[in-house]
Amino acid sequence: MKAFILLLLIFFNCFYPGSAQNKVEPVKPEKVYLQTDRNIYIAGGDLFFTLYLKGSSNQMSKYAYLILRDRYNFPVSRARVEIKNQSSFGTIWLPDTLHSDIYQLVCYTNWMRNEGEDSYFTKEIIIANRFDRKLERFDSTLYAYPSANSSDTDSVNITGNGNLVIYPDKQIYKTREKVNFYIDAKNIQDDSIIKLSVSVSEIVPVSRNEPSITECFRNSDNAKKEGETGQNQFKYQPEIKGTIIDGIIVPVQHSDNQFVSGNTNNESGTINYTVLVSTPDTIANMQYTKAGLSGSFRFLLNPYYEGKELIIRIKENAKALLELDDKFKLYEPYVPSDLLNGPRIRSYLIRSLKISEVQKYYTERTETNTGEKIEYTLAIPRVYYHPYSRVFPADYLPLPDFVEISRELLPALKVRKLNDSYVSSFIDTQNKGVTNIEPIIFLDGVPVNDVNQIINLGSNEIKQIDLLPVIRYYGEMPLSGILAVFSKNLEINNIQFTTPTIRYQVISSRNFTKPVPYIPVNNNHIPDLRQVLLWDPEIKMHNKENLQIECYTSDLHGKYRISVQGITSKGLAVNGTAIITVKSK
Repeated sequence: MKAFILLLLIFFNCFYPGSAQNKVEPVKPEKVYLQTDRNIYIAGGDLFFTLYLKGSSNQMSKYAYLILRDRYNFPVSRARVEIKNQSSFGTIWLPDTLHSDIYQLVCYTNWMRNEGEDSYFTKEIIIANRFDRKLERFDSTLYAYPSANSSDTDSVNITGNGNLVIYPDKQIYKTREKVNFYIDAKNIQDDSIIKLSVSVSEIVPVSRNEPSITECFRNSDNAKKEGETGQNQFKYQPEIKGTIIDGIIVPVQHSDNQFVSGNTNNESGTINYTVLVSTPDTIANMQYTKAGLSGSFRFLLNPYYEGKELIIRIKENAKALLELDDKFKLYEPYVPSDLLNGPRIRSYLIRSLKISEVQKYYTERTETNTGEKIEYTLAIPRVYYHPYSRVFPADYLPLPDFVEISRELLPALKVRKLNDSYVSSFIDTQNKGVTNIEPIIFLDGVPVNDVNQIINLGSNEIKQIDLLPVIRYYGEMPLSGILAVFSKNLEINNIQFTTPTIRYQVISSRNFTKPVPYIPVNNNHIPDLRQVLLWDPEIKMHNKENLQIECYTSDLHGKYRISVQGITSKGLAVNGTAIITVKSK
C-alpha cells in the first residue's frame, strides 16, 4: 500500500502542473549607467562610452537604446547597444555640422520604458564646432584664458574615492611622462571578476560633479523601495532573447460595401488579424503572429532580420492602419541646465577649439579599434527548403506576361481571369481537379496579396520560379501551395499592396569599438595635445589583486582626473577617482 501511494505521489509531481514548477522568476526593474571618456567634445570627432546594466541576475535585457539630442529635442544620433555580461562599449561619431551647444545623452532599455522617462539615464555634454568663432550659446563675457592647472578648488572638482582605491605612483608629472597607477579592490567583499572602464581626462573648469555608477544604482534602489509597481501593469517586455517589435492595428471607419476578410470572433465581433513579416531576399522568408482582440501584436524578431528592411503587412483585407512602436521616441522635452553658466567654460572651449585646429593641421585623429563583432546564430525563417520544381524563364522563348508563363511553363499552376482580375490555383492531382484556393505567392522572398501583383511580369523580368503544388503548414498557418517568383531587378519595390503595409528598417547593434592605445613617439616637432590621456572600456580584474595601468601625459599641463567605473560579475557597482597634475618640464 505504501509503495502504491509513493508511486501515486511521484506521478502527480511529474505531470500535475503545480504552481511551484511553473513559477517564473520575476524580472526586476533595470537601471543603466553610461560613462563617457570626457564631457566636452569637438564636432567631427568621436564620443567613446561604456554602458553598465543592473537588473535580474539571469534575465537582463540584451539591448539598450542610446540617443544624443539637442536643446530642440532633435535626435542628433541614435544607436542600439548590445549588452553582454552586464556591459557594453562603443563609439558615437559627432557630425561636423553640429552647432556649438549643450546636448543630452539618454540611455535606457525597453523594460525601463515601463517606469517612465524619469528612470532613464541622462547626461549633459558640450559639443563645440571649430567654425563657430563667437560661441554665442556660451558666456559672451571675455575672460582671461584659465590654465587647466588652476589651484581653485572648484576647478579641481574632487569626488569621493568610492569603493575602489586608486594609487598614482606620484601626484605631479612632467609633460610626456609615463603615468603608473594602481587600482585596489580589496574593499569589495564578494569574490568575483570586475569589469572596469578607465578614463584619464583633463578636468573641465567649473564643471559639476557627476554621480558615480555606485551612486546612480544606489539611488535607483531607493526609488524602487518607495513605490514598487506590479508587473501586470507593464506594457513593454524585456528584450532578453532578442529584438521585440510591438505594434497595433488601428481600424479606420469603412462603409458597408467595403470588403473586410479575416477570422471573426463571434463573441466580440472583432476580427483576428494575421500580421506577416518578411524582407526582400533570394529565399522565401516569413515570420507571422496573430493580433489580439485589441489589435495589438508583438514579434520576437528572428535574428535573420537584424539590420534589414522589413515589409510588415496584414494578411487579411482590412480598412485599417499599421502602427509600430518607436523605441527611440522621447516624450518629455529636454531643458538644458545651467552647465553653461560657468564663466570659464567659454574660455576652455576656445582653448579646445585651438587645440583641435592644430591637431587637424598635423592630421592627427583618434583611430578606433573594432573589437568583438556582433554576430548572431541564424536560423533563416525559410518557408520551404526544396521546391517540387524550379523554372528559369530565360531558358525558353520570351513570354510577355505571367499568364503566358503559367500556361506554357507551369503546367501545375492555373491562372484564369475572373471578372476584372486574375486568380490562380494549383491542380489537385489527388482529386484530379483545380482547387478554388489560391496558393501563397512570394515575390523576391516577400508574400504578396495575389497573382494580380505579378501578372505583368514577363520572361525578361523574372529570374526564377519555384513551385510547391501541395498543401503545407508553416507553423500553424495552412498554405494551399507555394508559388515563389524571383525577379531580376527587385520588382517587389514596385508593388502596391492592397492590405495595410509598412516598411520598417531594423536598426542593428553597433560593434564594440575603442580608441587605439597611444604609443609615444620621440618626435618633439609634432605637438602632443591629447586632452584624454587614456580611455580603456574593457579592463578585467579580480577583487583580490592590485591592477596596474599605465598611460602617458601630453604637452598640456593641468589637472587630470582618473575616473574608474565598473561592475562585478555579481552585479555590485564599483568606482573610484584620483587627481594628478601635469606641469611643464
